[in-house]
Formats: sequence, C-alpha cells, structure tokens
Amino acid sequence: MCALLVSSAVPALANGEKRVTVPIALPFQQQASASSATAVIAPAQTLQTTPFTQTLAASSAARVEVTNQVQMSAAAQVIPQLSTPALAVASSLSASQVPVVVASQATSSAPAAVAAKPVSTSRPTKPTASELPLEPEEPLQPVEDIPLITTAPVDAPRYPAGHAEAFVAEFEDYVAKKVAPFVPGVAIVVVSGGQVKSLQGYGVRRAGTREKVTPDTVFRLASLSKSFAATAASALVNEGKISWDTTVTSLLPDVAFKNARYGKQLTFRNILSQASGLPRHTYTHFIDENMGYAEIVRRLRYVNFVCPPGKCYAYQNVSFSLAGEMIKKNSGISFEKYAAQKIFTPLGMRSASYGLASYNASPNRAAPHINNGSRWIPTAVTANWYRVAPAAGVNASITDMSKFLLGQMGKRPEALSLEVLNPIQSRVTKNTPAQNYYGVRKAVGNTAYGMGWRVFDYGRYKNFIHHGGHVKGFRTEMVFNRDLQIGMVFLTNSESRFAKDIIFKFLDMYERSHHPQPRAKKK
Repeated sequence: MCALLVSSAVPALANGEKRVTVPIALPFQQQASASSATAVIAPAQTLQTTPFTQTLAASSAARVEVTNQVQMSAAAQVIPQLSTPALAVASSLSASQVPVVVASQATSSAPAAVAAKPVSTSRPTKPTASELPLEPEEPLQPVEDIPLITTAPVDAPRYPAGHAEAFVAEFEDYVAKKVAPFVPGVAIVVVSGGQVKSLQGYGVRRAGTREKVTPDTVFRLASLSKSFAATAASALVNEGKISWDTTVTSLLPDVAFKNARYGKQLTFRNILSQASGLPRHTYTHFIDENMGYAEIVRRLRYVNFVCPPGKCYAYQNVSFSLAGEMIKKNSGISFEKYAAQKIFTPLGMRSASYGLASYNASPNRAAPHINNGSRWIPTAVTANWYRVAPAAGVNASITDMSKFLLGQMGKRPEALSLEVLNPIQSRVTKNTPAQNYYGVRKAVGNTAYGMGWRVFDYGRYKNFIHHGGHVKGFRTEMVFNRDLQIGMVFLTNSESRFAKDIIFKFLDMYERSHHPQPRAKKK
C-alpha cells in the first residue's frame, strides 16, 4: 500500500483536537460528446479551491498518516515507491575515456520516435585526470513547502458544431476518449478568449492504484522548463541588471571553450536562443550518466564550435543552463529562488517548484511510467536531469500551468509585463520545421527559436508560441497565440505517442470551428 505523511505542524483547537488538511479525490471526469442539436452555453468559470479539514484526536501521533486503502496490483508492487527514489549518484570517467559529443532526446521537445543525429564527427581532445578533478555531489536544493490543494475542474462549454467556440469541447472530448484511456494519467487546460474554458485531469497518478489525477497533480515539465528560465532571464534584463549581449565569460570566467575567440563572443541571448554555435545536444549524454553539472561544464573546453555564436541553430541542454549561473551571479540568489520570485509567486503557482526533493515533497504528484510493450509500468525518478534546472528542472500542476499560460498570453501584466514577454516570444534563431520537431507538415512555416520558446506560423495564422518536454516517464506540450487569445497545455505521466501530434490536433480543431468547410451539394 502507498502511504502519504502529512506534516505534524497542525493547529490545536480549543477542545484539544487537531486539524489538518487532506486532499479529496475528485471523480474521474469523462465528458459525453456534445449534442449537435442543442447548445448549453456555460459562463466563463474561475478556478475554485475547496479546503477540506479532518479533525484528529489530541492523542493522535505527531505525524498523521493518510493511507491509501486500495491494494496495488502484483505488477505495481514490485516497482520501488516514489517516496524513496534513488538519489543522484555522481559518476566519472577514467582518464583513459574520451568525452564525445553525443546527441540525446532526453528532456528535449522531440517526439520519442524522432532519432537524434549528431552534428559533429570530430572527437574532442582527450582530457587528463589532473585537468578535471571531479567535484563532490552537488547539495540537494531546499525542499519547498508544497501545500495540499483541491481545485475544481472546469468543464468545457457545449456548443453546436460550427460554433466558433465548439473546438474547446471537441478537444476536451478528444483527450477524454482518445488519449486518456491509453495512458496512465493526463491533464489539460484550454484557454479561449483569454479565459480558462477547460481544466481537467484524467486517469491515475500511479498505475495499479486509484489515486486520481486532479487539476493539482504535479508533473515534471522536462524541457518545457526552458520557457521559465527564459522568462526569469527576461525579468532580470528588464530590471537593468544584465543585458542580452552580456557575454558568458565576462560573468563566468571559469567557463572555457576550445575556440577562445568564439567563447568570448557567446552571449546571454545566444545560449537562451539555442544559437551557442556548439554541436547539437553537446554533452547531453553526460547528464544521462549522472555526471555533475559543474564537471560537464568544465569539459566544454574540449568541444569544437560548428559555427560562430548566433549564426546557427543547435538545441542544447548543458550550455542553455549556463543562463542559470548568469542569473545567479547577477541577482545574488540562486537561479531557482529568483525564478520562483519572478514567476511562481506573482502568478500564484502554489504547487510549482524546482528539483527532485520538492517533487517528492508534493503530496499530489504523478509517477513516471514506461511501456513494457503491453502495459504502463511505474518507474523511479532520479536527480540527473534536475541538475540542469534551467533546461529541465520545473515541477508543476495543470492548475499552475493555466496561470503560466495566461501570464505568457499577456493576461497578467502586473506579474509578466509585455517588456518581459516580447523579447523571448520573438523569432531570434531561424530554423527548419524538422528542427522544431514539426516534421513535414505543409501548413507549418516561418519556424524559429525565440528564447526558451519555439515560434511558427500554421496555415492562415501567424506567430504560434510552443515548447514541449520529454524526460523518462513524462511528456509535456504547451502552445498559444497571443493574437488569437487561445492556448493549451498537455501533461502526461507517460511517454505517450499522442503527445507528438497533440498541438496540431488542437490547432486543427480551432481552424475547423472558425472556418468550417461548406457542405458539398447533393447531385
């Protein structure tokens, strides 16, 4: 059985009893398809939170245990519980091993089916053991105080086919009927007209249990975290504490590159816009191997540039995360704390956090799952990708992401001003649809990377903003258009093939409801 420990810091009542807050499992949401004959028009709904208190006798133990009474299946029982995940284990290479630039898909927004291709065929110079002493394991980030929250789902308003807003219910039904039955859990938010029109959780947090996914279930965001790093960077620039043209080595003199001339040209803008000039996915494989981030950065001195900084696109995780070190240097506090102060707190993202410790402290968290060919199996979460926090370190619920989505769409100017949003959502580094992981879709064009965001045109519409993420057991996607005032976020605790096409399902449904095809005349 799964057990959840709730903090002992509970207030005593006058009669000697104590009161704690525990979550209520929401009923599984399964929307029926809308009738084409009748439209039930629902008013715009706000997100409501419902507190629930449970009275405990004064003689209760100091730590209150809330036990799930559902017996797990035999298959699920053999999987280690996420309350005791394997902590990060520092690994190193012997002096005889040569660091090689390797492409990897971990935490990138590429679909699982897309094969990563290395760009550089040259082998970096072999380092010596004396040059690269390994650092001890990085200390764990402080554990955030993640509250228990119960947010009511928002059901999509129902309109007849052909209505401009019918796409919201159509998309909600698609996820409920075509996606949710085939994955452990999924959560979505849909915004239309600048308002939340659908907010839903489906399935379970962990296969083999009845722990429902709710709007407050926390997922790992993987590379969708890059949009948070870019937003924090833009806030720092807007404060006048740093410039987009500030060079990396001027703030981080210990970071060295094989081509010193190019290394001195590398700027804050270059690393956030994926235009570092380094080969694609440089040293991503070392993250997978649990090597410490500082050690990986030291090895950048052995990598050849493939173009001058700012002149070509190549997706990165390691060099992208140098932005976090630059923010720390300029702000005087950790990158994670600065991002929380500038994004989580002003937007009211109460469950959002950085790091493995805070993920494990989340009382309502989704377990990652892998598919063994016939079913989804829960798997353990490790710390390796949390070490590159700007690239892949955020945990958040769909309720949190609804607030982030509205903020990025310009609906929360007191928290995220247009001066912060515009630089990161503009095209900075041109690329191809394939490099943006859009394949050969004919309607996609004018693709680029902004800063922490991908930008593209689709059909008759311009300037969609998007990013996705993929780390073992999780997939995430977010897309929006400020001009159209629409947006969507999709989170799942599985490496689902549905994530590959979900943003275009959403955009196609919007297109059909706003520009329905005329019916063919009968002959």
